[in-house]
Amino acid sequence: MDIKGFFANTPKKQVYLLLGLAGAAVVSGWWFYIFQPAREHRDQLRGQVARLQQDLFQKQRIAEELPKLEVARKALQEELDKALRRLPEEKEIPTLLTQINRLGQEAGLAFTLFKPGKPIKEEFYSRIPIRIKADGTYHALGRFFEQLSRMERIVNITDLKLDQTDGRRPAGMATERPSITGEFTATTFTFGGSEGGSEG
Repeated sequence: MDIKGFFANTPKKQVYLLLGLAGAAVVSGWWFYIFQPAREHRDQLRGQVARLQQDLFQKQRIAEELPKLEVARKALQEELDKALRRLPEEKEIPTLLTQINRLGQEAGLAFTLFKPGKPIKEEFYSRIPIRIKADGTYHALGRFFEQLSRMERIVNITDLKLDQTDGRRPAGMATERPSITGEFTATTFTFGGSEGGSEG
């Protein structure tokens, strides 16, 4: 095909129209097949970069917080260890009962009743009530309660009843001061309980 002859014999308006259509086709092809895919790929890359930057920023913040979190974790662990020391294991209860009995005697009390009850299981711990009845002076009973409050183990005193004695001195007491009879429940706790709630 003679292109020169074709353009020479074709009116200029048609030539310009054909050139315009050809140029538009070239531009359209470049737009749809080169530029548009490239722009979409660029946008995808920008999105990935933004996500990576956000992820990096979050990881940097976590890394900055790690020392503080480690300090907080250690503090919480120490608090937990301290709390667990105040909650003896069940096998330690006989030793704890002996210690309570000894503190009462050292305070000047004479126990007439010292009866540990059955463990009452809660969700995370167990309560062990000890029904105690003791003769002594107000000061002796006060000393005993103070010594219990200073123990590392938790011991709560409830249901306290005080009665004046008939004037006799409890055996082993050297004081002539009026004495009382105190009856109360000393409750200690052990770690671990029943998921089903309380029993007993």
